[in-house]
Amino acid sequence: MINPMIIKRVEKTSDTPYGCLVVKDVPVDRPAIVAFGGELTLDTHGANSYAKMLQKLFDENNVHGIDIYSVIYDFGSRNAQAERAELFNIAKCRIHNKALVHIKTAPGYVSQLYNMLLRPRIIDTENKKMSVTDAISNVHKIKFYAHCHGAAALWQMAQLMRDDMLNIGFSAKEATRILREILVIQHSPIAPLYRQHFSTLSFASADDTMMQCYDDHFSQWVCDNSADIVPCVFNIPGGGHVFIAGHLKQDSFKEHEPYGLVKSDSKKYKLTPDGEIIFSAERNALLRAANDAINNTATTSARALTDGNGVDFSFLQENGNTLFNIMSSDLRQQIPKHDYQK
Repeated sequence: MINPMIIKRVEKTSDTPYGCLVVKDVPVDRPAIVAFGGELTLDTHGANSYAKMLQKLFDENNVHGIDIYSVIYDFGSRNAQAERAELFNIAKCRIHNKALVHIKTAPGYVSQLYNMLLRPRIIDTENKKMSVTDAISNVHKIKFYAHCHGAAALWQMAQLMRDDMLNIGFSAKEATRILREILVIQHSPIAPLYRQHFSTLSFASADDTMMQCYDDHFSQWVCDNSADIVPCVFNIPGGGHVFIAGHLKQDSFKEHEPYGLVKSDSKKYKLTPDGEIIFSAERNALLRAANDAINNTATTSARALTDGNGVDFSFLQENGNTLFNIMSSDLRQQIPKHDYQK
């Protein structure tokens, strides 16, 4: 039987020496952030490493009053890598053939995590749909952080939630409105960047070799041109905002990892100057999202979440527009090597 679990960060005691414990649910009325880690997050130790990173980030910046959780996967007989490859194919089908939108059933672990984390926020005690206002208030209190496969799990959860909302009586317009109030901040996402239903901010390195494993034109182009990618942000239609630079770390083999998010660790993990910018934007987003959950306020814009503390959103946007035009031309025809300055 598939049995994913959720751990919560708590004080270290003799009963909880590692500062975490397994919980059955995430209260709807409490501010929370839930980490979805990479595919190797198969035990308490793996899940707790993500939760500890978030706790250190919040403690370092005096953000208090938000509960921190992290999921433990149970894939059953499924292969996580094959699952991700399948998602890219499904996403393409959904772009080109809307008749195929509802043919995919979410895997068991995604369904169970959805039932634990999000379904209680849209239904009442009689399993009937809540008012849109109440549902939005409930989803404002929960934020998501994802790394690697975590983005794939949340991508599937968003598809599942939309279908479920339509089934229980929300209109398509109401479902879209509620889904857009759910914020996902993801690092090195190995998931489709398009067909997103949640509001999504992605942070990545163009030199992340994990991104080369899947047939995604955007990811493949930035990998092929990583030496020319200055810090920038792309607004991908239906895919949220993607913050990216050519190299985030001085050690290239660590490009995929989220280490460096906690500012006091940035020197330890040898961030490049470009990496400092991308991680600062991600740090801003997580801290502000946490405060939004604490204050039960609406999901704000990518600019409001990331600008400041060494991040010039307008400048990143200008760089992204320049690169997007170059990329669009490259994908249509072979062009001479680009020549532009940071």
